[in-house]
Amino acid sequence: MKRKIVLWSIVVVFAVLPIIIAFNLKEELQRLSSFFWSLFLIPNIVIMIMYPKWKVIIGTALFFSVLKYVTHFIEEDSFNRIETVALILESFVDGAILFTVSYFVLRHNKLVKYMEKLIIVDSLTGLYNRRYFDLYMEKTIPFHQRINSPLILIMVDIDHFKKINDNYGHLCGDEALKHISDMIKRNVRTSDAYVRFGGEEFAIMLPNTDLGEGQRFAERLRKAVNQSDFTHYNEHIPISISLGVSLYKGENVEGFIEKADKALYKAKENGRNQVVIFSY
Repeated sequence: MKRKIVLWSIVVVFAVLPIIIAFNLKEELQRLSSFFWSLFLIPNIVIMIMYPKWKVIIGTALFFSVLKYVTHFIEEDSFNRIETVALILESFVDGAILFTVSYFVLRHNKLVKYMEKLIIVDSLTGLYNRRYFDLYMEKTIPFHQRINSPLILIMVDIDHFKKINDNYGHLCGDEALKHISDMIKRNVRTSDAYVRFGGEEFAIMLPNTDLGEGQRFAERLRKAVNQSDFTHYNEHIPISISLGVSLYKGENVEGFIEKADKALYKAKENGRNQVVIFSY
């Protein structure tokens, strides 16, 4: 908020300053008018930094250009063709500077967003990754503590994933990961979060969900995967998942994950393709 106030203050100051100077400029300093009008570049660039979109940049540039011309013609007692041509040429130069800066700023922003996406998105499945999970939990747990709302964590593991890789190849293994990712996407709510936790493991976070609802969701997902048609080179390959469900009860993030992991390991020990709820 403070940053925006400072930036808007700069915009206002450098939008008004050239106009004040134009009306108070002594005749012997008229040759410096080009410099004073170029101060309009400052609010243009500041607005571009705050709202880096071409529509805003072009609209702002047109606004300040019109403002410059209107001020100039009001301030001048008579029409001076040479000064008018000089003013137009100044506008072209300022525009070239502004659009060059804008191009590189927008390109930089696009690159930064792409790099941020690489950091938190798994390139194979398109799901968020463990880094995103950590950031999500860092914000979500304090929020749910504050409003005293239930939070469910489900750890998901593909059954016999090593056998799929060994028997059908790693490309098939990759397809299996994508298939499970797609099944998770189809079954979650818009308010839920889900990530590829690592290897063949996934994590699903269900906010505002009690243990009963979490168990029903996990069972629904398990059945959907079990009944899904997973094929590789037109060959049907059986696929199933095991799920461990835990309810947040005030522990730290590591403890919350450990509870879901223990439930998951229990599901695998019991024969896989099942849902286990963590219990003390």
